Amino acid sequence: MRALRSLVCLTVAMVIAAGMSLASAEEEIMIGRSAGGQLKVQLDIAQPLPLEASVFPGISGYATGAVGIHSAVYDDPTNDFFQLSTAADFRFVLVAKDPGMEVWNDTGSGFMATNDMFFIGPAPFDTHPIWNIVNGTPGNAYSLTIKVRDVNGVYPESGPFVLSFTPVQVRYRLDLKPVDTQHATLLWATNAVGWQLQSATTVTAANWESVINVPGFTGTNFALSITTAGTAQFFRLRQP
Repeated sequence: MRALRSLVCLTVAMVIAAGMSLASAEEEIMIGRSAGGQLKVQLDIAQPLPLEASVFPGISGYATGAVGIHSAVYDDPTNDFFQLSTAADFRFVLVAKDPGMEVWNDTGSGFMATNDMFFIGPAPFDTHPIWNIVNGTPGNAYSLTIKVRDVNGVYPESGPFVLSFTPVQVRYRLDLKPVDTQHATLLWATNAVGWQLQSATTVTAANWESVINVPGFTGTNFALSITTAGTAQFFRLRQP
């Protein structure tokens, strides 16, 4: 009976800790030219783009490198959008940014200041800056304004365009798999980088303790064996 009560409590804790991670799909900012030789930008992406908690060492807040800047891969006369000459040499220029919104420079040594340039290079190119909301409120939008420049002068620079991002507080799912009347296995995604497994004897506990046992792996999940006999246990995943 005690083991059964523990399993019930654990199941309740799983519901409290459960959440859903956003799928991270690569987004592209496409750079091309018009038939008249004007640089053009195609932004076929829904904005604001969600930023999950940063997984990059030394980069705090929310960040992604999935939003790339890509040269046109084919000519599209219907939309007056064409591939770029290999004689051009491209940079993007940071025109403006909202407080808390940053983009890292091309050496990764710090944030870009307004009017700084980021190296892209000749076409074809596919570069992925790190877009970073250092301080932001989930649900609010934060924007950068940038433009593309050809430093070789083959094309006039593009008009400015806006990229908008919003912080997303992701909660990774914590699952329970009973093994027998004395044991169960806790499972959570291995991409929950930086999240800590914690436990308490009541779900309303003021102080939760970090679980120091090292988990194993089952497929794409961390797996930790726990004992279900004895005192009821509650578990949660928490991001410091």
